Amino acid sequence: MENATQAADRAAMYRTLPAALFAGLLAISADAVIALDDQQRIIFFNEGAERIFGFTAADVGGKQLEILLPARFRTAHRGHVQGFGDAHGRGRLMGERQHILGLRSNGDEFPCEASIERLEVDGLNVYAAVLRDISARQRTEDAMREAVTAREDMLGIVSHDLRNPANAVKMLVRSIIDEEASDQLPVSITERLIVILQAAEQMDTLIQDLLDTTRLAGGRLSVNLRSADANDIAARSVAALRPLADAGRVALANVLPDALPRIFADPERIAQLLSNLLGNAIKFTPPGGTVTLSAQIDSDDILFVVRDTGDGIPADQLAHVFERFYQAPHTSRSSIRHGAGLGLPISRGIVDAHGGSIWIESTPGLGTTVRFSLPIMTAADPTSTA
Repeated sequence: MENATQAADRAAMYRTLPAALFAGLLAISADAVIALDDQQRIIFFNEGAERIFGFTAADVGGKQLEILLPARFRTAHRGHVQGFGDAHGRGRLMGERQHILGLRSNGDEFPCEASIERLEVDGLNVYAAVLRDISARQRTEDAMREAVTAREDMLGIVSHDLRNPANAVKMLVRSIIDEEASDQLPVSITERLIVILQAAEQMDTLIQDLLDTTRLAGGRLSVNLRSADANDIAARSVAALRPLADAGRVALANVLPDALPRIFADPERIAQLLSNLLGNAIKFTPPGGTVTLSAQIDSDDILFVVRDTGDGIPADQLAHVFERFYQAPHTSRSSIRHGAGLGLPISRGIVDAHGGSIWIESTPGLGTTVRFSLPIMTAADPTSTA
């Protein structure tokens, strides 16, 4: 049993414990904790402040707070502290921290966040300030801004400097092929011109994919939503890809039902989406295989299905197929790289921009099925929206 003396000692310890604990926490805080009297003289300077500013508590004790600020801010800051105390009384919340510049003992300036609170201690005003050195965070933010600027600069180069020569090649080749005397060209020359045109178009497609990927990363993939004919878009997309299917000896079938409801979509983006999905299916389907485009009404959406009889994708790879630049290994042609691995990420971005869903099912050796939904046009939908 505890005697009266021991109980008194324990009670005294409990009375002094909060103050000791509080002082200990302030001392070990990584942030700078500084207390000022009503004349803005430093009366408390914790270890965190010593580490951040490079002064010791003895160096700054009794000196004006302005020793910790760049000279150009000292007069204004003195008024801010006094004005804050008069207007607010209590302290700003942590989320209301203000960004200021501090001054280290070696003369270096650094960015920091500061919060302040006015307290009354024995009838005297005391200002408590907590400052956090955000130099590392500022460097990271600056690096991120520089990266964004570099990305935008590269976007300009890709969209202009690279696209111009590609377009010039396409224009010149088409002008040669379309000339009245083109039938007098040797067949071998015409065939080579067609190959050049296809290569330039492939380059243009890759540039567009890079641009769209950059826009997706920046949340700026644009769509012009309006009433669109799903059957017409599908027919044009299949027709555009039939030469690729014929070259690979792959059967390409469009089995969409006649007269599907109109969709609320961007026709150009949906054509791009179908080109990506059908093109992928054709590339990864061996000769003699089949790629089929079908669709059905699913509540307020049209559910489109692209199915192939290709190699299929292993189950452990399916979770990655929508990642940028990722390409799943394919069993029969694993050493061949097809494109830049941007088609599926862009496809998902297009579907997301339309408020739809897209997913993939695949079984190695049996083929792959891609499904995506697009909203059916309703009377409430505007004619067009950017």
